[in-house]
Amino acid sequence: MYISNPSASFTRPNNTTAYASGNLVANSITAGSVVPMSLVLGNSSGVGSFRLTRARLIKSGTTPTNANFRVHLYQASPTAANGDGGAWSTSNSADWLGNIDVTSMLAFTDGCCGTGSFPAGSEGYLKLAAGKTIYALLEAKAAYTPVANEVFTLIIEELFAF
Repeated sequence: MYISNPSASFTRPNNTTAYASGNLVANSITAGSVVPMSLVLGNSSGVGSFRLTRARLIKSGTTPTNANFRVHLYQASPTAANGDGGAWSTSNSADWLGNIDVTSMLAFTDGCCGTGSFPAGSEGYLKLAAGKTIYALLEAKAAYTPVANEVFTLIIEELFAF
């Protein structure tokens, strides 16, 4: 058995413009400059079969009010139709693997953290078409007011059985 915790981070723009539910939370306000988080899943055999057990989402801002997010996962890098603060809309519907909701976060002195898992009935068993990389974009699911230059870190808890 192999367990891995790949992670990826991004820094959102230098503003405090509130998000509405359904808005993309990203690294750039320009659609063509949005870079999805890239997470390399690990196993020594190189086989693209994995079980994702849950996700942890960490943000550098210390206020958890309305910190409710949806993590969209893809097997190929998607292209965002909008930039940060615009409606979540992407390409690659055939490569969308599903979503994980992080519906609440706990406040700590150095940021906030929350966990989520795939919705009931859609367990995170994956066999990737090629490689071991998955991509993620973040969607606000509540009227969330961010901190300028807030850093978001996604950690995927992954299990691979040999």
